[in-house]
Amino acid sequence: MTELVTERILVPGNSDIRQLFIIFLDDIRQKDNLDVLVQHICKSFENAAVVAVCHYPVQASKPNAWEEKLLRHLALSEAELAQMVEHSAGKYLDYIKGKQQEFALPEQATALIGVGYAASTVLELTKAENVPAGRVITFGGRYVQLPASLSINQTIHLLHADEDEKINIHFARDTHQHIDRIQGDATVDIANKTKNSLDPVLSKRMIERLLTCVPLRFWQEAEGGDYELRETGPEPDDTIH
Repeated sequence: MTELVTERILVPGNSDIRQLFIIFLDDIRQKDNLDVLVQHICKSFENAAVVAVCHYPVQASKPNAWEEKLLRHLALSEAELAQMVEHSAGKYLDYIKGKQQEFALPEQATALIGVGYAASTVLELTKAENVPAGRVITFGGRYVQLPASLSINQTIHLLHADEDEKINIHFARDTHQHIDRIQGDATVDIANKTKNSLDPVLSKRMIERLLTCVPLRFWQEAEGGDYELRETGPEPDDTIH
């Protein structure tokens, strides 16, 4: 059994809330890097509410279950990750809708952030026809199964450490290429010689993407629906790629 525990909620001092960031993570040992991520968001988006929620395993349903491995910070197999996503997707969606109602903000004013295995559950939500957020950011995540199609009403930002110890880097590259093929909207950034995908350098990169990346749907609308997929990979002079 697992539960979602709200670790912190930050709101702007002027109470003029225009954006909502919800961060899902499954390892509270990431507290220091989580603090950096939250600070970056609050500094760059002064009218944003930021919610950090940890996916806590409370009790394993059986010995060696995925809940127990999550509790002990052990690597999950592909089958165990699939079980986690199937078990958790509904809980995540209910939590998101609850916070959107609490802050009276729509999906397009919401950004979802997933860290580690929690990112896989966040990615599962992107497969919906009516997406729960306009922006989806993952640190070290992967799809259990790549989507057949994705709504253009969301932009997905994949951030990954090249030496990530839980999710291999090839998932980020393969996912980005696949999303391009199905005409979804995604970017990918990879930090070199880094083991933790929630490294501060990638948190900073997330902010750069959010501030500079115009969603593909806006280009499509501006061009009357006829558009070409733009290159969303790294630039030659990027310090991370």
